[in-house]
Amino acid sequence: MDIALIIAYYGSIVAIMNPFTALNNYLTLTEGMKKEEARDVLKQALIVVVALGLLFILAGKLILEFYHLSLASLKFGGGILLLYIAVDMLSGQPKSRTVEGGEIAVVPLATPMIIGPGTMTLLINLGTVGHLPEVITAFILSTITIAATMRSSPILMKMLRRNGIKAMARFMSLIIASVAAQMLWSAVKEWSIELRG
Repeated sequence: MDIALIIAYYGSIVAIMNPFTALNNYLTLTEGMKKEEARDVLKQALIVVVALGLLFILAGKLILEFYHLSLASLKFGGGILLLYIAVDMLSGQPKSRTVEGGEIAVVPLATPMIIGPGTMTLLINLGTVGHLPEVITAFILSTITIAATMRSSPILMKMLRRNGIKAMARFMSLIIASVAAQMLWSAVKEWSIELRG
């Protein structure tokens, strides 16, 4: 197994999953709950996150073939979407994460707050072009990072305060914007090669 690849994949996945934004949302949604209830919400959310993530990694190619989509199209569309999400997060008022009721462990915490459109796009892309063992390992490590961040919420709240957590979430949005730019550039390069051919 290639450790360098795992680190590269992990960096991209954990940036788009954004543990600090997830933590901020988790604290907001579980505010007023008992400690045990909040932990149950987290456990249920993580089960859904793992199930959805593995689905997109393993079945991403089939999804593309079913809808007759090229990988370049996915990269370009996903890049635009990721760029929008990054700008949305920097604004401080993320419209893409509006709570609309329902079981909060599944909706909106697991999806779309952790596994949102951008994460789906990235996982399908990595599952299609990447090395599967490394991609799956990186995804599991990213999920563990999310879980550890949320479980450490009392300590992190004392250390960073709510404003500090928001600041870290905005910093992660810069990483997401960089991933988006790379996806867009990769799609343009692939299309230019096709045109020359």
